[in-house]
Amino acid sequence: MNSTSDSGYFEAGKYGGRFSQYWWARRFYANLVRRYRRSGRLLEIGCDIGHTLARLEPQFETYGIDVSESALENARQVAPNTQFKHLSAEEIGEFGPDALDVVIALHVLEHVSRPEEVLAQCAEVLSPGGLLLMATPNMKSPFVKRKGQKWYGFTDETHISLHQPETWYRMLNEAGFRIVRAFGDGFWDVPYVPLVPAQLQLLFFGLPAIVQTVTVFPFIPVSLGEGLIVVAEKEGRPPADEPGG
Repeated sequence: MNSTSDSGYFEAGKYGGRFSQYWWARRFYANLVRRYRRSGRLLEIGCDIGHTLARLEPQFETYGIDVSESALENARQVAPNTQFKHLSAEEIGEFGPDALDVVIALHVLEHVSRPEEVLAQCAEVLSPGGLLLMATPNMKSPFVKRKGQKWYGFTDETHISLHQPETWYRMLNEAGFRIVRAFGDGFWDVPYVPLVPAQLQLLFFGLPAIVQTVTVFPFIPVSLGEGLIVVAEKEGRPPADEPGG
C-alpha cells in the first residue's frame, strides 16, 4: 500500500479484515524478512498504518516513517512498540550511517522522483550486510501492454518512477547492494478478460500468487508478476548471528 495524505484512505475498512488480500500480503512480507534476519534494528519506509511493523515488533527494534500524519496516528495504535517519525523516503539519511539492519520499502520507490538517491541513502543507513526488501510495479508484466492505461501501475498518477527490472537491479548495484533474490508476485490485477467475473479470474490467474503468499516460498519468475519484489544485501560482512540468504 502507498502513502497518502488522505485520512479517509486509512480507515480500517479500506484494508479488509482478517485473511483479506491485504492481511495475507502483510503476513508474507513480515515472514519473508524473518527468513533472512532474526533480529536487529528495522525501518519501514512508507509504513502506512503499521501492520507489517506490528508483526515484526516481537523480533526487531522497529521504526516506521511516512509522509501522512493520519497514517502515523493509526500506526501508533497498531504497532505500539514501534518508534514513528513523520519523514519522507528522501529523508531517511537522518537515521545516520550504519544505524539499521533491515530496511523495508514496499511500493514506495515508484513515488519518488529520484529512487536511485533513496536507494543510496538506504545503503548508507544500513550496517554492512544489512537487508533491503523492496517491492515496486513490474514493467515486465505481460499485462502492461494488454491493459494499457488500465494497468494498476499507470492508474496512480503518483507513480512517477516506473522502470524495467534491469534498471532497478542497476540502481541497487550502483548503490552498493548485492541482489539476493528477485521474483514476481503473480497476477492479481483483475479483470484481465471481459465477461468473466473478477473473483473467478483472481482464483484462476492468481493461484500461483496465493500459493506463494501462503507458503512464503518465492517461486514466481519476475516475468510472471504484476509487481517486482527484491531482497538485497548491502555489500559487506553480515553480523555473525544472522542467517545467510
